[in-house]
Amino acid sequence: CNFGPRCTYFDQSSCGSGIIAPDSVTSGYPVHKVRCTRWKDINWDVHEVEREEQEEIEVGDVVLEIDDMQKYYEIRDHSIAAMISGEPPRHVKANESINFTAREAETVAIVGESGCGKSTFAKVLMGLETATDGEVRMGGEDLGQLAVEDRSNEQLSSLQMVFQNPHDTLNPSHTIGAQIGRVIKRFGVETEKHKIEQRVNELLNIVKLPLDFKGRRPRQLSGGQKQRVGIARAFAGNPAMVIADEPVSALDVSVQAAVTQLLMDIQREHRTTLLFISHDLSVVRYLADRIVVMYLGQIMERGTTEEVFSPPYHPYTEALLSAVPIADPDVEKREIVLEGNLPSALNPPKGCPFSTRCQHSLGTICEQEMPPLQVNKDRHVIACHIPMAELKKMEPVIKLADEKEPKPKPKKKATPPPAKKTAPSVTKEKAAKPGKTSPKPKKASPKPRRLPASSARTKDDLKVISGIGPKLETTLNDLGIYKYSQIAAWTKSNVSWVDGHLKFKGRIDRDKWLSQAKKLAKASSKTTTRK
Repeated sequence: CNFGPRCTYFDQSSCGSGIIAPDSVTSGYPVHKVRCTRWKDINWDVHEVEREEQEEIEVGDVVLEIDDMQKYYEIRDHSIAAMISGEPPRHVKANESINFTAREAETVAIVGESGCGKSTFAKVLMGLETATDGEVRMGGEDLGQLAVEDRSNEQLSSLQMVFQNPHDTLNPSHTIGAQIGRVIKRFGVETEKHKIEQRVNELLNIVKLPLDFKGRRPRQLSGGQKQRVGIARAFAGNPAMVIADEPVSALDVSVQAAVTQLLMDIQREHRTTLLFISHDLSVVRYLADRIVVMYLGQIMERGTTEEVFSPPYHPYTEALLSAVPIADPDVEKREIVLEGNLPSALNPPKGCPFSTRCQHSLGTICEQEMPPLQVNKDRHVIACHIPMAELKKMEPVIKLADEKEPKPKPKKKATPPPAKKTAPSVTKEKAAKPGKTSPKPKKASPKPRRLPASSARTKDDLKVISGIGPKLETTLNDLGIYKYSQIAAWTKSNVSWVDGHLKFKGRIDRDKWLSQAKKLAKASSKTTTRK
């Protein structure tokens, strides 16, 4: 069997000789066949994957400090009209006020959608770009304004990178051994020829490649093998920090696991700081100690892996977790779909950068003001206007089988809500008396009766209130609210009841619905009086 050397159930007598013919597992169409002689002998109900647990590595001192780093790209309009008008140049804000630290032997993951500024930050760190403002300190030295050609050998060797596409970073004309050996010699790790060759052999063993690969050229290697060569070359100069920019995104799942484990093993052995850039939270959860969540060039949330993967979340983190593919049927996951596209970094939103797509938007404050940094724990920070107490009440996105709450038994008879949470009244008499509040009901009233569709389409429905879109209108309709006259008659208990049931708050404040509804009701009552 070709898979024999890696199979847990390999048996020399039945699997070790001759060609294994496919065996039918099921009959009929389509036929399920498997090329295995022992599939009937394996009890999959009690099968457990072998796991190897490693002791948690103790992190050291701070290696990297990022303070208010900015990276802007200037865009000038060279047209005659622009030159005459004297319009100032515009800027693409790729990175805006980046702040975090990384310690020795720590893995920090930077996650976010494509275009959020992850790779731009890596370029500034490597010296391929220079920072517009702020500081990038490593070993006490500010590297933010130093281009790669201006850095010393020590600075270059201490900071290396594993790129997303290894094929484009390997010289097709040179052998693998020559490319790894050049790094060793360039950074002064070894200078004598036989010692350089010995070090190349050690690195190939570390990345689990045969020694005869030294004489091969990149075109003779697979994608996973090229990425291993890229990792060997990155660690050849004994760096203090390695930046891995999407190193496994182009590899298949089995190779992803091998390369990821390889990075972790090398990091543990050399106590290297690893900055792992990715959009795949399933990979990040496996290897990262801390996670930094970026959106449109800004940090939305940062904290330990355990803190980021459990409430409280930033709404953007919540959406990213919902996008993680999970094939386990015993895992329950909430589905959250973000609407709209990522805004342009040339013209970002005035307030919170995520306000245009946020499923929990508070309206004007999110659209006009930058969110404050709220501290949940020592190093867990969330940039959001939603109070931390409310964020802590968020339902977990991912639940394991033992975390699922038992489903409640169906009740024979529906009970009305308590008096303090009475649903908004639907009587028109109360709407006809603007300025007066409805008396507090003595008895609990049930949820408002839903009006017929024909009644909901009259001229005084919710569509008259500006800011209430189709989604919000549907949500209010589900609560039995169809007309502005109902909203105009809300009491404090009515407002509290609605707030407790309204998950989608829309892009205007709820108080603005009240003011608009009361004005409409007042105008309607005047018209009726004149008639």
